[in-house]
Amino acid sequence: LTSQDSARERGSLLKQGVKSLLVKTRDPPAKYLIVNIPADQKLDYKKLEQFSGFSKLTLAKPEEVLEQTGCELGGVPPFGYKNELSIAADFKIFENEFNEFNIGQRTVSAKIPTNELKRLFQELKIRTAHITQ
Repeated sequence: LTSQDSARERGSLLKQGVKSLLVKTRDPPAKYLIVNIPADQKLDYKKLEQFSGFSKLTLAKPEEVLEQTGCELGGVPPFGYKNELSIAADFKIFENEFNEFNIGQRTVSAKIPTNELKRLFQELKIRTAHITQ
């Protein structure tokens, strides 16, 4: 369920994991955004609000995560969702030689060289910024 659990199971460093969070606006109608950050970092909501243009952001509830992504908490990948979602990523993800993340299930992970992940993010037009504390 947690990034720490995933890193321990994979036998890797926490910072090599990508934590994919679903955030939403508090004011209805809710707008959703996937945010990818290194698993050892915390999201800075003020930086994300400035970057995204959304205001009053909060984490989505587990049932919203399942509804919007098709995945349970702990299994959300950095891209490739059942619904079309805006996606953002923190630049610190690109500081690793490789990154690991779950691919739709809590028990299935991928390990990808960072240069390939960066290329994929560019192709998918995933916007990057400094959005961690």
